[in-house]
Amino acid sequence: MMLQGYVLTIAYLAFGAGLLLVDYYGGRLLLLVRARHSLRNNRSTQIFLLIGGMFTVIIKLFFPVPPGPILIGDFFPSIIALLLTIYYLYQMVTAKRNHGQPLPQENGGFEQEVLAKTGKLIETNKRNLGFVVLAFAVLHFLIPQFVLL
Repeated sequence: MMLQGYVLTIAYLAFGAGLLLVDYYGGRLLLLVRARHSLRNNRSTQIFLLIGGMFTVIIKLFFPVPPGPILIGDFFPSIIALLLTIYYLYQMVTAKRNHGQPLPQENGGFEQEVLAKTGKLIETNKRNLGFVVLAFAVLHFLIPQFVLL
C-alpha cells in the first residue's frame, strides 16, 4: 500500500502542477489544455479529482514510505495534495456557479465575498503554486525516504 500511495502521490502532484502551469506554459501541451477544460466543465472529472485528492492525502498521512513515522513521514506531500484538492474544489464551485457566464453581483453575499477573495488569491499565485507543487513532486520522487518530505 505504501508504494502504491507513493506512485499515486507523485502522479497526482505532477498532474496538478501541469494544470496550474498550463495557462503560462501549456501552449503546445494539448493534453493539459484538454484536462484543464475538462476540469472546468465536466462534473465527473471534478468529482474524480476531489475524491482522488482526499484519498491521496489520507494514504500519505497514514501509510508513509518507510522509515517515515505515521502522520509525520510524508507531511509536506500531504499538505501539497490537500492544497491541490482545495484548488479543484474551488474550480468546481466556480464552474457550478458560473455555467460559463460571469458571476452575478449580489449585495453583501458572504459566499460571493469568500469566492471572490479565494479566486483572487488563487489566480494571482497559480503560477507560483504550480512551481512549488512540481518541486515537491520531483523532490518526493528523488528522495522518497526523507522524513517530512
